[in-house]
Amino acid sequence: MIIFWRLILAHFIADFTLQTNKIADWKRHSRAGMSIHIVTHPVVMVALTWPYLSGPWVETRWLHLDGWVCVGLMTFFHWLEDEWRVWSIHKLGSPDSTGFFLWDQVVHVAVILAFSPVLPAAPAEPWVLPVLCLVLLTHFTSVLIHFLENDFLGNSQVLDEGKYRYIGERLVGAGLFLLPGAWFLLAFLWVGWLVYLHYGREHRRTWIHVLVGNASVVLFGLLVRGLLS
Repeated sequence: MIIFWRLILAHFIADFTLQTNKIADWKRHSRAGMSIHIVTHPVVMVALTWPYLSGPWVETRWLHLDGWVCVGLMTFFHWLEDEWRVWSIHKLGSPDSTGFFLWDQVVHVAVILAFSPVLPAAPAEPWVLPVLCLVLLTHFTSVLIHFLENDFLGNSQVLDEGKYRYIGERLVGAGLFLLPGAWFLLAFLWVGWLVYLHYGREHRRTWIHVLVGNASVVLFGLLVRGLLS
């Protein structure tokens, strides 16, 4: 599963970390914007799977595909899925909801799984899953909060000017879980501080932001601590 997990990491980096607010909006209204977004995927996939690209990835009775061909096919299907999502929202009036967002990610992951080679006795490398957790904690969590707030509250500002401040807060909180000694106390004091900022002082975070943001801090903080121990 070495190549699979590298491809999953590449997908989330290209689809979230490298997809800024401007690119996300641009791709919905312009072919050029969609093209810029799509091109980032093979670039990151090739960068992370370079040593394996010349080897066979899909071997069946009728198909023999190497890594280069599989990267091209995954890019093509990613483009099809993104175009269909934009078209269905603009032309069919499909709601740009949390459910649609998560379904979109399920389709992308399924395509990656379909074109990933199965290497027996080859688990994910020690560095891949912690980095994946980092990407999920930062940009993926921000986008998830955005969709949930729009669905339940009708408006979201989590991706606006405070976006990178909130990401930084989550990184600090999750980082406390990696400390030796009294890490558990420090981490939950930090989570409590963020809750206090909302309810006692700034009131910038919605209840969804407080719940999902802090849950992601605890989840990925504990997960990375377990992976690195």
